[in-house]
Amino acid sequence: MGLFGGGNKKEFVSNGKLFEYIGTAGNYFKLEDELEKRHLYRNIMDIQYLPTTDAVVRYKDLKVRSEEEVAEIRRQLRKEAGLE
Repeated sequence: MGLFGGGNKKEFVSNGKLFEYIGTAGNYFKLEDELEKRHLYRNIMDIQYLPTTDAVVRYKDLKVRSEEEVAEIRRQLRKEAGLE
């Protein structure tokens, strides 16, 4: 779906930690979607890609953005891309 998609994605739930492992069982599209979701809801500091399409995400802090903030970020990205 990319940064401009959305629709029927599951709600983001933070694990409350500064590190998070994302296992996608070999699905690159799922990894992309999961990383996008985390990018919008948390402040990502670093992503370490592991073999077989998995990743470890390191966050700057424990702050989680609200639904309103994420909607505004998506709107701004769409506007910058000329989709609105």
